[in-house]
Amino acid sequence: MRFSNIAVATLGAIASAAPTASQFQPRQATTASERLGLTWLGGNSSLPKVLVLFTGGTIAGGSIYGALDDTQYGQLSQTGEDIIARNPYLLNNTQLAVSNWTTEDDGSTGTNDALVMNMTRFAYDALCSEDSDIVGAVYTHGTNSLEETAFLMDSLVNCGKPIVGTGSMRPFTHLSWDGEANFFDAVMLAASPESQNRGLMVAFNARIIPGYWVTKLHSTNPDAFGPTSGGDLGMFINSLPIFFNTPSQPLYKYYFDIGTVSSHPTYPALPKVDILYAAREFDGKLVLDAQANGAEGVVIAGTGNGGVPSGQEEITEALDSGLQIVVGTRSPHGPSSPARTPTFAKSGFVHPIQARIMLQLAIASGMNMNQTIDVFEGGFRKAIGQPWDPSS
Repeated sequence: MRFSNIAVATLGAIASAAPTASQFQPRQATTASERLGLTWLGGNSSLPKVLVLFTGGTIAGGSIYGALDDTQYGQLSQTGEDIIARNPYLLNNTQLAVSNWTTEDDGSTGTNDALVMNMTRFAYDALCSEDSDIVGAVYTHGTNSLEETAFLMDSLVNCGKPIVGTGSMRPFTHLSWDGEANFFDAVMLAASPESQNRGLMVAFNARIIPGYWVTKLHSTNPDAFGPTSGGDLGMFINSLPIFFNTPSQPLYKYYFDIGTVSSHPTYPALPKVDILYAAREFDGKLVLDAQANGAEGVVIAGTGNGGVPSGQEEITEALDSGLQIVVGTRSPHGPSSPARTPTFAKSGFVHPIQARIMLQLAIASGMNMNQTIDVFEGGFRKAIGQPWDPSS
């Protein structure tokens, strides 16, 4: 009886006590998943968490013209959750959370640098913050500009956790839709401990391609992507990643600071940089026209080893008035090599599409032309014994 009286007295004290302010405060988030409001699919909390950055693209598109159409699709659509639901193997191996990054108001990742930059900051926060409980990320993407997003994210998200780009060349209504296999491979690659410290990768057609070098090589074939330099990193066997080598990064890769880039006045957009294609009788006025149209930089896809056949006077005029210029090569492989005494940057092994993004990031980082030259050429110059002092 005595113990019963103690219990009653204790309960009475609790009931009569005034509530404190702390009782009304919401519980603080303890992980990045909670802080970012991510909802994880899958019932096994012991499985690795992989964030899905869903931007649509062909992988989300279907056709009303039947199972043989792979060129006129787009009338039908599916969500990231739809893709996950149709493949039961995904949640047997991982937990997945979908973050959507394509809206009617903001456009698509194929047309909008600002959208991709915001997605990159989100991925950086999710993967690289101290409270991160996420092992890696996958982004789906339209294949026309998948490589541009790959290079941007690879240049800014550098905490060792994998990000994997993927998509498809055929709509989900096609009799041989490649999106399901590509997506599954990408998730398994992002979840693998062996993927750490390899930079961004692209999983496509059972190949593992480095995001720094990846480019679209075919307009319609399912084997659409490949590297401009360095070769594949590995392949998929039984939908599991097999790597050829230990983790490494491109030798002259430059890591930009995402905080510095985000403080540029154009943020969330990046500085305007245009690409011009060089050929016989190249008109240098195109460079001045780009500058007059608001470009802060121009990339020229030069001939051969980074040649510009004409237009030097206009290029010099544009440089003198503050335009930054990088010259690459229109050739599918090989470098654009440094000049002994540079006035503009040569892109080295970085091709024009990637060089545009690299120049945008350099300008957003506050670099002048000489500093940009050093970012593009410094390591290459040292390797070929052709040093140059950017402060001169």
